Parts: sequence; structure tokens; C-alpha cells
Amino acid sequence: MFDWFKNKGKDTNVIPFPESKVTPKMPEVATPKEEPAKIFYRFGITDNGRLAFQMGYSELTMNKQGVQNLIDQLEFFKNQLEDEGE
Repeated sequence: MFDWFKNKGKDTNVIPFPESKVTPKMPEVATPKEEPAKIFYRFGITDNGRLAFQMGYSELTMNKQGVQNLIDQLEFFKNQLEDEGE
């Protein structure tokens, strides 16, 4: 029984665990940060069938006749502008 306490070395019937192989981690590639798009104006249709035109903090909502009036006014003022050397 005293021999049992003396033999604190490796036992012959114990299989050692294999050494764990540490795999190197792949370096993280830094993805370029994309800045959010700057929206200068936007057109869209509202839920009640009107056209919405937003520019900055202002928004216009128009029905079909309002859109046609805006187009007519833009054409009128466009024709008053001088040609810029086209």
C-alpha cells in the first residue's frame, strides 16, 4: 500500500490528451465606412393619392391639378430665362 503513494508519476495505462492546436485568427479587414447619402429633394405619392415634394424641411402635397399648375409655372419661368451659351 505504501508503494501506491510513492508512484505519483505517470501511470502506464493513462493516455495523455493531445495538445490543442491553436489556429491563427484571420486578420479582420476594415470595411470602409460609407457616409449616409445626402438627399436634396424627394418626390413621392401619399396614402391619399397626392404627390408629395419635399426639399429640406419643407414639403408640398398636391393633387393632379396642383402638379399640372406647378409644371405650367415652371415652364413659364423657364422660358423667361436667358440661354446660358448653349
